[in-house]
Amino acid sequence: MIIRFYATLRPLVGGRSVDLSDPPDTVSGILERLACEYEGLHDQLFDEDGAVRRFVAIMVDGRDIRHIDGLQSRVSPESELDIFPPVAGG
Repeated sequence: MIIRFYATLRPLVGGRSVDLSDPPDTVSGILERLACEYEGLHDQLFDEDGAVRRFVAIMVDGRDIRHIDGLQSRVSPESELDIFPPVAGG
């Protein structure tokens, strides 16, 4: 599974993307695994209560997980994830 990272997340994972072999079948499982494997990533993705930070955007095959099943959105090994750091504007 290809997971692409953007902006300030790239230095934390050492590049633009990660190829995750034998991925978990939910977005939640993938994020937990990534947070364990890459130091500093957990604090960028999760708040102090363990919830995904409000302005972090996560896409599965081009669809925002907030419009699917949130962290319980199902993924397959062929899925592509895009993870954007907190973004806000006005």
